[in-house]
Amino acid sequence: MSQTHLHLLMAAAFLFFGLDRSMAQETGRPALMELPLSARFAGSAESMGAPLNAALGDVLFQPALLDSSHSGRFHLGFMDHFAGTAQAAALYARRPEKRKWVWHTSLRNLGFGNFTTRDPSGVEMGQFTASDVAWVSGASLPLDSNLTLGTSIWLGQSVLADRRSSFSQVDVGLTYFRNDRNLRLAALWRPWGGMTNVGGTNVSGRFDPDLRLSLSKGFANAPFTFLFTYDELQNWDISPEGLYDDSIDPLTGDTVPNGTWAFGDRLLRHLAVGTELDLGTVLKFPFGYHHRRRQELRLNNAPGTAGFAWGIDFKVRRFQVAVARNTYHTAGASTHLAIRTRLTDR
Repeated sequence: MSQTHLHLLMAAAFLFFGLDRSMAQETGRPALMELPLSARFAGSAESMGAPLNAALGDVLFQPALLDSSHSGRFHLGFMDHFAGTAQAAALYARRPEKRKWVWHTSLRNLGFGNFTTRDPSGVEMGQFTASDVAWVSGASLPLDSNLTLGTSIWLGQSVLADRRSSFSQVDVGLTYFRNDRNLRLAALWRPWGGMTNVGGTNVSGRFDPDLRLSLSKGFANAPFTFLFTYDELQNWDISPEGLYDDSIDPLTGDTVPNGTWAFGDRLLRHLAVGTELDLGTVLKFPFGYHHRRRQELRLNNAPGTAGFAWGIDFKVRRFQVAVARNTYHTAGASTHLAIRTRLTDR
């Protein structure tokens, strides 16, 4: 058995037998799980969590968006993030004959580039790489004409030189769609996940469960859709510590009021808003704004377009192509490219 297969089996065992929550410490998710994997999602500044007309790539972040129209389709996505970091994903969906449910499977990889190893005196010793890779598979099942339930299971590993850690996670999604009202609601719950130490000294622990709610509202006689996503519902205050505290004038010693509306800022840090201009299957333009990203990553004297995103989705013969730019900070933006097509009839 290869070392990679062993890592995946250990991650699977970790998934099904669980991690003792009383013993394990919390740890952050690998970057592969946090960066947007869909060009449409990225182009809306991650506000398109419940698109009215879901594409196969949207399943990358919400398994309940998978439906029978995606059967036989293939999605290939790429993201050039920043400073040599790049991400790729390949996704395929299929509906078994005479079944209501649809399954999907995908491979996802995030590479951080090459790094140089040096000894304590600064002499170059060689190079090493770092990456996250995961196999993600799941299924969706329509509960009635409006409700759809979906789930995905992640099994993967993070590699840093010769250190490897396995990770796993469960995603549970639920969508409510009303075609007559041009309305879709979606919830994504990540109730369980964790990372275990395999062959190295990386942190072992559990991921903090989180919940995201999304809303899309279109109009019968207007070519645009409003998009809203409210994330991290499990934690009300996600602002940096001390952000709303008053300061002291170093010359007079007087208290200087902060002046920030704390409640409003805390509320908006969870929120991503956007819109999509829909000109049919031939052409779509998503736009979005992510408040938390702008507040945390902008430069005060030169905020630029940090937190804003835009994209374009168009058709070229049998291929649907999506391109997006998502600005994280003044230093640069991530570029997303996705190609969708049908491979089989069913």
